[in-house]
Amino acid sequence: MIGAEITGIDLSCPLDAETVRNVAQALALYGILVFPDQAISDEAHARFGKQFGELARFRASDSCDSAVPEIFRGANTDQNGNLLAPGDERLKLMKINWLWHIDSSYRAVPTRGAILHGLEMIDDAGDTIFANLRAAYEMLPTAERNHIEGLFARHSFEFMVNTCGLPALTGEEAAAIPAVLHPLVRQHRDGRKSLYLSPPYMETIAGWDQPASLALVQELTEWAAQDRFLYRHRWRRNDLIMWDNGWTMHKVTPFDIAGAKRITHGVVLVGSETIEPVWTGKRQES
Repeated sequence: MIGAEITGIDLSCPLDAETVRNVAQALALYGILVFPDQAISDEAHARFGKQFGELARFRASDSCDSAVPEIFRGANTDQNGNLLAPGDERLKLMKINWLWHIDSSYRAVPTRGAILHGLEMIDDAGDTIFANLRAAYEMLPTAERNHIEGLFARHSFEFMVNTCGLPALTGEEAAAIPAVLHPLVRQHRDGRKSLYLSPPYMETIAGWDQPASLALVQELTEWAAQDRFLYRHRWRRNDLIMWDNGWTMHKVTPFDIAGAKRITHGVVLVGSETIEPVWTGKRQES
């Protein structure tokens, strides 16, 4: 079970405590919540997000522009609404979203989730697909579950940059985002387990060579990407989507990135938990 639509709530206004609790419970149950037809401001967007926890900030409060500090912009246009040139490096970065991933998996404490507002969308393209990594784990054959539960993967932002053709990091940039180890199977506070897959960042399985590592990651990703584990969202203007980053992965379907405008604004819920394994043995070294 993944994905639910919530109607009858106006997110331009603050929510009462009971509604906030109900939304939080629905998110825990369904992983992805869709709020259709929400023509809200960035200020209302950020206010909604803050009712569920601390938000990341993308600029200083005293920034010279008028943008809301907690809002990030995902767009293939410049600030004036002009499409970016085909060779613009920002388009290469956007295309990473076309790959299955979990946001910020390369961090020791990844983000809890995100809330994305569709401002300008494309008909029949640029859908967002979410995979239920709880169900994908639970449906794995027992032998495969037992095989992977003690394994850790090295998640590296630098690995993604190098393999996806982005400009190389400087030594200082690489040092600021060191690689981290996360288990392939995550133990959640409610006792349930899920796969933890973010392929563009998964450089190796600890103790394995890279070819064998990437083969296992590909195998597990293909398993988790079966239709029975997916929710596909076809965007409409002013849809707002909220997702749990802990047990879902997602990707955007390719679109004409140099010829059709796609603009979203989002907020990010700051994480507070490390990715815990399902066992208590010694943590593997990279």
